[in-house]
Amino acid sequence: MNKRNQLRLLALAGAMAPLSAMAHTGHEVAGFVQGILHPLSGADHLLVMLAVGLMAVGKTRDISSRTRIAVPAAFLLAMVAGTLLAMTGLSVPFVEQGIVVSVIAAGVLLALAVRFSLVAGIAVASGFALFHGLAHGAELPLAVHPLAYIAGFLITTSVLLVAGTRLGQLADSYSMGMVSRIAGVAVAAFGVLAAV
Repeated sequence: MNKRNQLRLLALAGAMAPLSAMAHTGHEVAGFVQGILHPLSGADHLLVMLAVGLMAVGKTRDISSRTRIAVPAAFLLAMVAGTLLAMTGLSVPFVEQGIVVSVIAAGVLLALAVRFSLVAGIAVASGFALFHGLAHGAELPLAVHPLAYIAGFLITTSVLLVAGTRLGQLADSYSMGMVSRIAGVAVAAFGVLAAV
C-alpha cells in the first residue's frame, strides 16, 4: 500500500473520531441541522454505523454489490422503524444498554472476522439499528421539527454507513484484512468502557 492510500485511510478514520462518549444525553433537539449533527455527537452512533459498513464489505459470505447495499439499507430501515415505534409511545426498557451491547457486539464480530449469510447480516444490522432508532424516537418529543430531524439523522447515518463500506473496500483492495479486526477491537473496547 502506498503512502498516499495510507494517508487516505488515516484521514478517513480520523475524521470519524467521536466528539463525545455517547450521543443520547437527553439534550433538546430542534430540526434538520440538529438531526444532521446528532449521529456525529457520540461514538456509539459513529462506531456502530462504521462497523456495519465494514461488515457489509467483508463479513458476509455473499460479498457482492447487493450485500454492500442490502446490509446498510436494512440498518437504515430498522432505525426508522425503531424511531417510529418510539414516536408511537412504545416504551422499551434498557434502550441505552442495548446500544452499548450493539457497540460491543459489532466490535467483537469484526475482531473475530465472523462471516454471515446475507440474511444473517441483515438481521444483525437491523438488531443494532433498532436500539439506535428507539433512542432517536424517544428524543423526538423535544424536536421542534420532528420530520426534519429524522431526515437529518438519516442523511448522516447514510454517509457513515457508506464511509464504513468504503473503508472496508479500501482495506480489502490493499490486502489489509487486519484493518477490520483492529477496528473491531477498538469498537468493542469502547463499548466495554462505556458500559463501566
